[in-house]
Amino acid sequence: MIKILWLAPSFNHYKARFLNHLAKESDIDLTVLSGTGRVNMGDKELEEDWDFKQIKLNVIRKNFGNSKIVKETIKPIFKDFDWVLIPAEKKNIPLFLLFLKLRRDYKEVRLFSYNHAQIKSKNALYSFIDLRLTKFFNNNLDRIIFYTEDACKKAIDNKLVNPQKAFWANNTLDNIEIDKYYTYKLPPNDPQSILFIGRLLPSKRTTDLIKYYKRLKLNHRNLKLEIIGDGPDKAIVENAVKDDISISWHGTLTDEADIAPIMERASLVFIPGLSGLSINHAFAYGKPYLTIKDIKHGPEIIYLDDGKNGYILNDNLEEDIIRISHLLDNRELLISFSKNAKAKSEYLSVENWVQQLKSNLLYES
Repeated sequence: MIKILWLAPSFNHYKARFLNHLAKESDIDLTVLSGTGRVNMGDKELEEDWDFKQIKLNVIRKNFGNSKIVKETIKPIFKDFDWVLIPAEKKNIPLFLLFLKLRRDYKEVRLFSYNHAQIKSKNALYSFIDLRLTKFFNNNLDRIIFYTEDACKKAIDNKLVNPQKAFWANNTLDNIEIDKYYTYKLPPNDPQSILFIGRLLPSKRTTDLIKYYKRLKLNHRNLKLEIIGDGPDKAIVENAVKDDISISWHGTLTDEADIAPIMERASLVFIPGLSGLSINHAFAYGKPYLTIKDIKHGPEIIYLDDGKNGYILNDNLEEDIIRISHLLDNRELLISFSKNAKAKSEYLSVENWVQQLKSNLLYES
């Protein structure tokens, strides 16, 4: 039996569902220590009867790593686990220093992370400090599990991690839950619909979503836009809905039973801004995924094969509109993109993730 303590300062529905599959394994005993996420950022936690134990603390994400409440909660239980996960982030350094001290006292406990190839600044430039902090975490962790195989290879190639410590497990979502409510279908002929699914943040470029949609409507009068999500940019969406009856806003939805009918109507998923697990989500429904190039995309961007299961647009409105229009107008191409998206999702299944993560923690060199 492997006893794992998983720290989750922000505990969204994606994370809860795939961790629940890990907890269902007979040789895994999982405890999740969760915070309250981000304030007014569209985060929503699911309330379900999980297979893991959950310790909920009233601590927001940005304060989690330096919280006295978090530290005092962990100190007496640290020794009870074989593995403790801590996100390798700047804000968690005070907590990580405590863990290193506790590990000296309880040598049987090992520390691991599940994260990006490298810590990065908000301005997306990898600074000298980012590099040093990445190496500090990686040198002191017992195991580093990366979100993708590509991220793992990059970290090794850039000498950010000892190869013997480096592993990977494709970051994913609960395709089993999706399959309860959805059977794969080809994109609808008419009406065509674009879907945005994610938190309404400036980084998602909500303003550009509306701008691109209005431009597409000039040549696709029956086109519809559906939006799932909430957050600080919701006023942009509220105003757009008032101005255009072809735009529908559903607010935050976390239940696949509610999401599935909207996904079924969609021809494609388009998030102009930063993209991560929304790529996996679209592919699980067999929907092509479109976004705009950006060096700050999540590691899941590696799953998006430009011109095969979606587009990485170049941020030139007129050129991008031509590409999107071509996809909407070419049924054969749209079907090809859809089938490729669904095929990619099977490689990214939660079943594969569970086995990858387990083998990573069980592996002994």
